Amino acid sequence: MVDLVSRMSPIVARTVLVREQLGFALNRLGKRDEAEEVLVGLIDERGPSSETNGILGRVYKDQWEAAKSAGDHALSEGYLRKAIDTYLRGFESDWRDAYPGVNAATLMEVRAPDDPRQAEILPVVEYSVNRRLAHKAPDYWDYATRLEIAVLRNETDKARTSLEDALSSIRERWEPETTARNLRLIREARDARGIQTEWVAELEDRLSAAAKRK
Repeated sequence: MVDLVSRMSPIVARTVLVREQLGFALNRLGKRDEAEEVLVGLIDERGPSSETNGILGRVYKDQWEAAKSAGDHALSEGYLRKAIDTYLRGFESDWRDAYPGVNAATLMEVRAPDDPRQAEILPVVEYSVNRRLAHKAPDYWDYATRLEIAVLRNETDKARTSLEDALSSIRERWEPETTARNLRLIREARDARGIQTEWVAELEDRLSAAAKRK
């Protein structure tokens, strides 16, 4: 993808879609500073959007996890805050797109479970995904989002039902891998606070097992 963009005409290379996908690809290659530069430049020019901010939020989320793994607490906290704020701005720019909203809510759970913004946005995220489920052919991400919301709200029955729907809608192995990763973040944060998470671990294991079968 990165090589292709370098061969495009300047006009095509400057389009929003191409620049978003370039930022996405650079991040997956571990070139996160370059990815941030591309995506921040796009937001500076055109304002926040659910898609651009969603990709940039993932860049900061990956930087947070890298800093956390390296044991740099101050740096990891900084990136975690940037990831939350970036996802939240993306969701606020278009409430029809639940992706940045649920990511913001999950990271709020990790950073500060008493963050009042989480209680404010979760009903809106849930309404957004429920509208998608009602008015279009649902895909894996719709069910996975509903699953993540149910876990955040400790709604075990709804979480298990959503898991069943998500498992029956998997297309690529990276889909359940991504959801399992997010549930792991929630579980580890709650484990650290002494909260019982066996039921979350069960959901996480089912998703990981499904990814291995793909």
